[in-house]
Amino acid sequence: MTLARILCFVWLLLLAGTALVAQEVPQVEISGGYTYMNFHASVPQFTSQNFNGGGGAVVLNVLSWLGLKAEIMAWSFGSDWTRKERELGYVGSSSTNLETYQFGPQFKKHSGKLQPYVQSLYGVAHSQGYAALLYAKGSGTFVLTNNGGANNAFAMELGGGLDIPISHRLQLRPVEVDYQLTRFGFQNYSANQNNFKYFGGVNFTFGEK
Repeated sequence: MTLARILCFVWLLLLAGTALVAQEVPQVEISGGYTYMNFHASVPQFTSQNFNGGGGAVVLNVLSWLGLKAEIMAWSFGSDWTRKERELGYVGSSSTNLETYQFGPQFKKHSGKLQPYVQSLYGVAHSQGYAALLYAKGSGTFVLTNNGGANNAFAMELGGGLDIPISHRLQLRPVEVDYQLTRFGFQNYSANQNNFKYFGGVNFTFGEK
């Protein structure tokens, strides 16, 4: 691409931003609510698991259609994996916490009764788990094994949602659906976990550009 074409493209972006500046665009948006994830562990013994949690995000709108988003989500789970362990013949329980810390651009329509948005976020996923398993020895005795650990992994989120203005400062966010990638590994094992994520809650707006 030549320099002239690049300058022309930049000029068109600036012109579009100037034309849209008359819209009532909040400077900052803060959202919070419930989140669900269908987590695919990429381990044959443990297929998809259902996680429930909550979280929130902050968006700084730098243009009428472009915002910089920082999002934190957290899930707590254990019952599904505990049930699966018992199906495999183990007696015990397990519990795990999963958090994601992700950042990136959000593209949103800030006018009308329906305000859709899309986003592309990148960051880190952190998990911390604990398991206690009881297994039988050949002599008829039982051994209790306890173990726990933490792990960090790359995370990426692609998706979008919809905001419905309720008042000047409050918006209802009935749905946000995302493809949530995590890349956890253990020792020589590594894999992509291709997960489905849902978020629903409210979005507060502050200031005007």
